[in-house]
Amino acid sequence: MGRVRIADVAQRAGVSKGAASFALNGRPGVSAETRERVLRIAADMGWRPNTAARALAGGRSDTIGLVLNRPPHVRGVEPLLQHYLEGMQDELVDHAITLSMQVVSGHAAELATYEQWSSANGVDGLVVIDLRVDDDRPAALQELGLPAVTLGDPRYAAGLPTVWTDDAAAARELVAALVALGHRRLARVTSGSRLAYSRVRTDALAAAAAAAGLAEPEVLQAEGRSVAAPEATRRLLDRPAVDRPTAVVYENDLQAMAGTGVAAELGLDVPGDVSVVAWDSSGISRLTRPTLSVMRRDARAEAAGAVRMLLERVGGAAVEAVQAPTARLEVRGSTGPAPAGG
Repeated sequence: MGRVRIADVAQRAGVSKGAASFALNGRPGVSAETRERVLRIAADMGWRPNTAARALAGGRSDTIGLVLNRPPHVRGVEPLLQHYLEGMQDELVDHAITLSMQVVSGHAAELATYEQWSSANGVDGLVVIDLRVDDDRPAALQELGLPAVTLGDPRYAAGLPTVWTDDAAAARELVAALVALGHRRLARVTSGSRLAYSRVRTDALAAAAAAAGLAEPEVLQAEGRSVAAPEATRRLLDRPAVDRPTAVVYENDLQAMAGTGVAAELGLDVPGDVSVVAWDSSGISRLTRPTLSVMRRDARAEAAGAVRMLLERVGGAAVEAVQAPTARLEVRGSTGPAPAGG
């Protein structure tokens, strides 16, 4: 049997994970009766406190940090970010450690936040997301002496321990499936040229297409404004049939949903005239009509793994990059055979 977690104790005791965490860590916020019941059940189940988390709590602030530097219209809706935040919180509550999230606007403000946290001992470590091309944050954090881990391709992590997925393998599966359906002209709508994960996926899709004997997919950027994805889609699809792509791969399902709407405005059927796939997905991808094909991955588990890695690193352990399971294509209603001549 694996290690008993606070979530297991909470379920047995019939309380929330937060309440169980308060009870087990001697914090206020639960009644004496609840605390006694949780402690008794935990002892019966053989629960033991996490040693890495205890080392962290005993040493400093009992807090890890996350700086969120994204445009306001993206913060509340971007699927990958939401999964990351859920995974971090799920893991942290199991260790009674606080996530301090600072929302900033701009690169300079992000670096200033790191410096402030370092000088004030405000956090014991950091999870860094949204690795960028030519990213200088890993070097800055190492200079400040702040333990940090990241989520993203090791080639852009600049030596930081990271949790990553093999987007090249995912792209090969995706292209093979589209080719099997007769597609020969592919396109991609991305979240931006500066984001490392977007660059990695674009390069991976191009390499997979070349290996399959296809032309390089046309790539359009959809960054900075909420209307960017519809505009990019219109540029791709408002063409004669022989010139437009027969399959479009979007960065996430929100972009893909906007893309299917534009296709309908242009009188095009999804998937009859153009197939649509989203790389990052949320629950909304199952609610659209047609339902959206997605590259399914467990981003919540990846983020939880990054938190565990950080706690181990702050506790003094040596940690290395961890490869998470590769995203797999889940074909739904938005993907079908290429139209004649596709």
